[in-house]
Amino acid sequence: MSAIGELAAGIAHEIRNPLTTIKGFTEFLNATEEDEKKKSYYKLLLEETERINFIVSEFMVLAKPQAILLKPINIIPTIKKVFKFLEAEFNLKNIIISLDINYEHVVVECDENLIKQVLFNVLKNGMEAMPGGGTLQCKVSIKNDMVSIIVKDEGIGISENNLKKLGDPFYSTKEEGNGLGLMVCFNIIENHKGEIQIESKENSGTTFTIMLPSLEFSYNTSF
Repeated sequence: MSAIGELAAGIAHEIRNPLTTIKGFTEFLNATEEDEKKKSYYKLLLEETERINFIVSEFMVLAKPQAILLKPINIIPTIKKVFKFLEAEFNLKNIIISLDINYEHVVVECDENLIKQVLFNVLKNGMEAMPGGGTLQCKVSIKNDMVSIIVKDEGIGISENNLKKLGDPFYSTKEEGNGLGLMVCFNIIENHKGEIQIESKENSGTTFTIMLPSLEFSYNTSF
């Protein structure tokens, strides 16, 4: 992890500078182009540029673990914000969302942006596991001063052998995956004194449980 972090710090700057130039000129060419076929090529270039930038961002989390700033926040609105952000993509991919949140106030000490990144990654994995659509369930529960955010998909599942490798650097069950997303998620939650558990069976879906220490909580009394 330390070696990867040092490598990330060294290469991120070198990648992002030319990437910004490429993205800027591609956006300019796309805006002035009238040929629809060429515009589709520019759109593809922009999508791939954004993917490179996302990979570099994941590297940077490893390069700067000291940047984590923890403060008490109510995590319930944070969870709902991430679902709202992905709403259009859920609809596009025929994903039905089932939210089971009976708490109005659950305070955890965390870096909100990093927790959003973990949730974003887990939800994206759930979507990608169901290319034909399906139901993505999210439940929040509390036990022994630990809040659990449980995300379950109806995808193809993961074999027992592959399940053991999840979180390893550069290992992914996806064709275009790089393995960094889950590794970063494990690292973030570990730095929050929490834990990620994954349960899965082939053809039976996958369940991600993100556990974090809870400082206080209150139930939703609006129903």
